[in-house]
Amino acid sequence: MSTSPRRVLTDTLVQWGEPSAPPLLVRHGTVVDIPLGSALETAYGGSSNLSAVIPAGQRGQGDDLDRSAQGN
Repeated sequence: MSTSPRRVLTDTLVQWGEPSAPPLLVRHGTVVDIPLGSALETAYGGSSNLSAVIPAGQRGQGDDLDRSAQGN
């Protein structure tokens, strides 16, 4: 399970790893695991290019998405 799920808002070329490696094209809508304030966040265009998938106030509350009580 991802701890920091974020959705990429615009197509982005991400340069990560070896400086000579070609940049990776990441399409908008892709869900990635990127912690807030990290160098990886910067590589993806910063917080303005990433949106939380699950609101921060609901993270860590495992029962929010649990539908077991709705079973027959």
